[in-house]
Amino acid sequence: MILFLYRKNIFEAYTVQHYLALFVVCVSGFLILYHACKQDRPRQQRLLFYYSLIPFLGTFLMYPFLVFERPINLQEDLPLHMCRALALLAPLVALKNNRYWMGVFYFWIIAGTFQANITPDIEYGFPHWNYFTYWMTHGFLVVVALYYVVVLKIAIGWKDLRNAFIMMNVFVLITLITNYMLDSNYMYTMAKPPVASMLDILGPWPFYLITGQLLALALFFIALLPFKFSELIASRL
Repeated sequence: MILFLYRKNIFEAYTVQHYLALFVVCVSGFLILYHACKQDRPRQQRLLFYYSLIPFLGTFLMYPFLVFERPINLQEDLPLHMCRALALLAPLVALKNNRYWMGVFYFWIIAGTFQANITPDIEYGFPHWNYFTYWMTHGFLVVVALYYVVVLKIAIGWKDLRNAFIMMNVFVLITLITNYMLDSNYMYTMAKPPVASMLDILGPWPFYLITGQLLALALFFIALLPFKFSELIASRL
């Protein structure tokens, strides 16, 4: 089994291995949300913690698998890409039932992690361990964000958007300082990712750091629209 997980097969986006991962995440996510909606509130809170462990393990298990291939290096492996940080913190947010961070995480995941499912940055595909840990992290983070609003029925508002934007910039500042000190590229603040992404339309470095702020606001606004439409419809009934 261990040898199976270390077989190297180059990942290619928009092929069967990509679509299969999306299919599994979508079906699993639907079943998770459907089952959780039928539970009482205390059980829904407990289930959120358990389901948050899926992306947590996706990131956490990366490290023991990685040490068999190469030494851990500070330039690539710290949990300073946003999705890694989200995955490691999601169970704590669920355990504490922290409304502030649920609002922040909703925007970060829907605007950022969701795109990582559409344009995945994976070196090796099935059956390499990185294939499984990537989709556990990125795919199920989206399920966790949907759990906040579909199951727990958290009403996302302008205050959450503001908090998400402010904390995003704090996180970017931390990664910029770290990248300068370590000559790394966390959050792609020093160079664009090696695969196609939204950054490709935002201009060269460092201009995409500025235009990226506008894109983030636009994506945050789109993520907020369902709640504004819901409020509008409710006010007219």
